[in-house]
This record gives sequence, C-alpha cells and structure tokens, in this order.
Amino acid sequence: MYQHRNWQGALLDYPVSKVVCVGSNYANHIKEMGSATPEEPVLFIKPETALCDIRQPLAIPA
Repeated sequence: MYQHRNWQGALLDYPVSKVVCVGSNYANHIKEMGSATPEEPVLFIKPETALCDIRQPLAIPA
C-alpha cells in the first residue's frame, strides 16, 4: 500500500488507499469548457497506483 512521507522522509501515519475527487467544482472552469453546471457533485476516484512518491521525479511518457 502507498504511504506518503513528509518532506524529511519520515512515513506519515495515514496511508492512502484511494483519493476521492470532485469534478466540475469550479464554475469559471465549467463555463470556460462550455459545459453545463451539474446539479449534483461529480465524484470520481483515483486508486493508490495513481499516486507517486513526492521525492521522485514524475515521468511523463512521450
């Protein structure tokens, strides 16, 4: 399981199993994208495998 570390490298006591995200939550961005404002929050999750270690470089495939 992924477990985040603080800036000094010590393990934090709250391991992450998933991240719950709220989409379409900025009115200006919704308008900018030409989308309709949802009546209810748009929720989605990201699994722990979507997280990366804060101390490692982020590799973006070409």
